Amino acid sequence: MSYQRSGDDAIDEGELILCCALCCANFSVYPSLDCCGCSGKVGVCCLNAEVCCKPGAPCLPCGCCGPAVECDGCSILNVQAHLCCCVASAALPCNDEVPVAVTVAGGALFSQ
Repeated sequence: MSYQRSGDDAIDEGELILCCALCCANFSVYPSLDCCGCSGKVGVCCLNAEVCCKPGAPCLPCGCCGPAVECDGCSILNVQAHLCCCVASAALPCNDEVPVAVTVAGGALFSQ
């Protein structure tokens, strides 16, 4: 898997299976054969920090981590972390990578 995916991160959000969510935060399963490793991206306004320790991923500016200044939408806070097949995401306000969703007992009551 290449590090650069849609949304400029290591996770293809189109493949995620939503497990639980409350408004702008969610937990999902990533059912992919190349889910080994870990990655993460934290952004506050236009400042982002990334980490990626996945087999086959290109190096970031500081080895497995790196800073970035980019405008990735109108979110004040954007967080995504992935460890093997588990993905946790949150954004304030919600955005394309972290849409509004509410689940109860694994069933989605509301999802965009």
